[in-house]
Amino acid sequence: MTVENNEAVNETVEQTEEVKTFTQEEVDKLLQAETDRKTTKALETAKAKWEQEFEAKLQAEKSEAEKLAKMSEEERHKAELAKEREKFEEERKAFHRERLEAQTVKELSQSGLPVQFASYLMADDADSIKGNIDTFKTHWQKAIEDAVNERLKGSTPKSANVAGKTMTRQEFAKLNYHERVKLMEDNPDVVKQFLNK
Repeated sequence: MTVENNEAVNETVEQTEEVKTFTQEEVDKLLQAETDRKTTKALETAKAKWEQEFEAKLQAEKSEAEKLAKMSEEERHKAELAKEREKFEEERKAFHRERLEAQTVKELSQSGLPVQFASYLMADDADSIKGNIDTFKTHWQKAIEDAVNERLKGSTPKSANVAGKTMTRQEFAKLNYHERVKLMEDNPDVVKQFLNK
């Protein structure tokens, strides 16, 4: 072995020593460390967001309490009554919406339409919902009819004509092997017709 070959072998050995291999346990530890780091970061972000929301709510409640403290007894009573009225209106609207949604589901079911579309057909009142359902039903039935017609369409049967001419059994019998193969590729129905007779 020459000195140059020996140096090349040493260089190769050094390069292979630089490549680090990991055991499954080491890979698992690295993955766990990375997962822990990302989870910790996500938790810190969520905590910061929660603290901001909490601080904003706290400030709003403090300012509300200060306003109430500065008001007279009658003003405080009116403010509390207005707050209760606002809360009642929100609950009433939510109840009304749920009732309309139930009515929409019922109408769709009675019309034979998928109830999954109820949220898309919702409106502010029963008449608007009925109009939405009627329009949807028309379009739905048209789409189904079009899809059925498309599936029922068949390909038009190929004629027994070959290149615009009608071929007789005798003419078919005179064709050589290559001509028959070509005819089979171009008009398989014609060939089958002659072979079945």
